Amino acid sequence: MKLLKRLLIIPARGGSKRIKNKNIKKFKSKPIIYYTIENAIKSKLFNKIHVSTDSKKIEKIVKKKNIKIEFMRPKNLSGSKVPLFEVYKFVVKKFENLGFKFEEIWSIMPCSPNLNRHDLIKISKFYKKLKTKVPVLSVSRFRVPVQWAYKMEKSKKLVPHNTNFQLKRSQDVDNSYFDAGQFCIYPGSKFKKLNFISKNYFYKGYELPIKKSIDIDDIEDWKLAEKLN
Repeated sequence: MKLLKRLLIIPARGGSKRIKNKNIKKFKSKPIIYYTIENAIKSKLFNKIHVSTDSKKIEKIVKKKNIKIEFMRPKNLSGSKVPLFEVYKFVVKKFENLGFKFEEIWSIMPCSPNLNRHDLIKISKFYKKLKTKVPVLSVSRFRVPVQWAYKMEKSKKLVPHNTNFQLKRSQDVDNSYFDAGQFCIYPGSKFKKLNFISKNYFYKGYELPIKKSIDIDDIEDWKLAEKLN
């Protein structure tokens, strides 16, 4: 078994619904997945870059960047409701069968055009400094306290989720963070024991500024990402 430093998984299934062909749609001048691939290559961090896809169309486009897809994603892991962690486990297992293990397992989303190679290098340095290797998740800070949130009834009446915080100033409330959906890192030595949510380990957060943390789900997200690129 050959031990390598880093594996990068770029999950890019076909069949996106809200934005047709989202992972290969032109973002400004080129398919959006190219930004993730190019920045990964330029960072010189990764021993292997694997695009996990079930789509021959995506495979063809990825090949133009000299990325060889060593195996395709099976259909049973290509549905919209399949947790990405199940995809990562499949990829890691397949590489083990091919004779490769990795110290670090990274995943970067294909629609992350504003996350550049310098960001990846900074993230790598952050991970290197961790005394205990645990999973790292990209997060971004809510602009206002989530404790101020309301729910809206059918009558449009606003009802506070937590009345205890309605009169508190923002500086008196702890910051809250959300999963930015740009990247995650897992320690290879512990990967088999992990689940996405487990009582046996915790995530550390790497905070991204709002410009870097747009999760492109719909056309409005897409337009905003283009403006900030």
